[in-house]
Amino acid sequence: MHIFLTGDIQIGKSTVINKTLNLLKITPQGFRTYFGPDRAMEDRLLYLNSAALPQVCCEEKAIVRFGAGRPPEVLSERFDGYGAQLIRSVRADSDSALILMDECGSLESGALVFQQEILAALAGTKPILGVIKLASTGWTDQIREHAKVTLLTVTRENRDRLPQLLADLLSDVL
Repeated sequence: MHIFLTGDIQIGKSTVINKTLNLLKITPQGFRTYFGPDRAMEDRLLYLNSAALPQVCCEEKAIVRFGAGRPPEVLSERFDGYGAQLIRSVRADSDSALILMDECGSLESGALVFQQEILAALAGTKPILGVIKLASTGWTDQIREHAKVTLLTVTRENRDRLPQLLADLLSDVL
């Protein structure tokens, strides 16, 4: 069972995931992307790290540079290197019960190795809980349309109920 959440920006997708993980009382493997304390600034970084580790805001974990008046500078080699390794290692880890993918979107469009690792994980049997951008971004359609993926849209109306629903669904397969 693979469940991906989608919805508007800042609607609470990652919050739903965090609450679900707390209900399940597990620390997942996989990856998280996140902004650091500079989130509100024009020049800021997006980071990627292991889902099992605390957020680290340093240059080595940066995957995208955003700046005023210029398109995002995506560091595809970091997706293809560290990001792909995170997915590859959790697929091979028999002790890991759940793969977290928070989040998949257009920024990874040039990271073909990373994409292939995600698709290989989808073909596997280890459950995945993830987030995917609301808008179609080309390669992410392969996730949306995958036979093993259930896509749930997070809204203001359902976001408080979703963690318990997801915990119930996932506890049956963990």
